[in-house]
Amino acid sequence: MDGLLLTSELLVGGCLFVVVAVLGSVFVRRRLIARGKPLTVCALREPGDRRWRFGLARYGATGLEWFTLAGLSLRPARQWERTLLDIGSGEPLEPGERPEILIPAAMRIDCCYRDVHFEIALARAPYTALRSWLEASPPGHNVNVA
Repeated sequence: MDGLLLTSELLVGGCLFVVVAVLGSVFVRRRLIARGKPLTVCALREPGDRRWRFGLARYGATGLEWFTLAGLSLRPARQWERTLLDIGSGEPLEPGERPEILIPAAMRIDCCYRDVHFEIALARAPYTALRSWLEASPPGHNVNVA
């Protein structure tokens, strides 16, 4: 009986360790990806794909970067230059569409980058932030305009 108790304690302890390690790595990865820049949860649907993929969008001075939500990579899965990215107006998603799970009141935004069309889903406030970020002049552009 004593050996069974020790085995179950080791099993429970090992499971708790795995859970804490996974949660810790998710937290550390998110902090490293943000690096002090605006970061938001969004979903991406590429051309010809019917499913939404969840990720993190980070606005930088020169572009928008998209990271997969799951994984350990600190490199963006997609990058779009600010000056070449064009976004359309946002439309509310259908109630049963998948991004509603993590993004409440999500809006679907049609995007175009170098003649490649794709869609992203964002909540209303991050959509407004993305639109104003795109419409603002990138640093160093038009600085001598009087």
